[in-house]
Amino acid sequence: MPRLSQTRAYVALLLIAALWGTFPATSKLALDDLPPTLLTALRAIVASAFLVVLLLRSGADAVRAPAPETVRAFFVLGVAGVVLSMHIAYWGIYTTTAANAAILQAASPVMIALGARLYLGERLRRTQQAGVALSALGVLVVVLAELAPSEWRLGDFLTLLGLTAWTVYTVYGKRLIATVPPAVATTGAYVCGTLLLVPLAVVTLPLMPRPRLASPIAWAVLLYHAILGAIAHLWWYAAVERVGPSRAAIFLNVTPLVGMALAAALLGEPIGPWQIGGVALVMGGVALTTRRATRRSSTATGDSAAGPSSGAPRLGGKLGGPSSGAPRLGGELGGSPRPPQCS
Repeated sequence: MPRLSQTRAYVALLLIAALWGTFPATSKLALDDLPPTLLTALRAIVASAFLVVLLLRSGADAVRAPAPETVRAFFVLGVAGVVLSMHIAYWGIYTTTAANAAILQAASPVMIALGARLYLGERLRRTQQAGVALSALGVLVVVLAELAPSEWRLGDFLTLLGLTAWTVYTVYGKRLIATVPPAVATTGAYVCGTLLLVPLAVVTLPLMPRPRLASPIAWAVLLYHAILGAIAHLWWYAAVERVGPSRAAIFLNVTPLVGMALAAALLGEPIGPWQIGGVALVMGGVALTTRRATRRSSTATGDSAAGPSSGAPRLGGKLGGPSSGAPRLGGELGGSPRPPQCS
């Protein structure tokens, strides 16, 4: 993949963030006909095949046999990014509103910052700590908007659980992708995750609502998520390599806005003051968390960093491998943020 100019990188990031914002609402359309586990497995199969073909076309150097420890790392990333993150994200969207799922996914950059602190020992500055707290408050506003506990949506908590799995995928993969090309890491994670997910889908299929496999809408959404989601992951890392993860993360603020707007327009979901207030707090927290790192990135030239994985499988995520080189979240965060689970 050719190196992007800065202008093209910014355009790519804007389009990618907008694309990921469409995933929650469009997932609702497919989930009417396909249960979440089956939808995830079918998407993973299509995306894996697509990525393998791209990898084979890239040349022999990209497809040489990986070392055993690298294969083990691929399985860890596949479990975190596909079996857990993407899979749980679809279940979350299935059991909550598309708007809530889009809003809650905006907390991903801050969760990755916390993961980097716990796993990699990277320090959070006071402004970043304030950003974490503000984003957490925004998440609570969305989840607790319905004051009666009996009215809380299970999908709100599942979405946050899926983001936790995505954080594990991103932080764990930070060290691996310093030695493994991003296309190989993305493909390896997808393939390993698919190998584990397909048997699960087969075993649980009798327990799920009967799928309507003849639904054209479901297949259109599935191909949309699988193919465009895989392409978005590849271009995401090319853009991160050009502008750095800190500036790339700012574009993810577009995702919840697109998600909320599309949920209202496509599904007729009401957007109330609690949701608007929640997304404002989450985005304010993200801005605080990345503010100083962004300033540092803007003064540096020739930024080179690896981005997160997506919804893969870094699996769209909202899933994939970052660009070559050791990844950073900008400044002291370490590792680039992920896009939405269903990306």
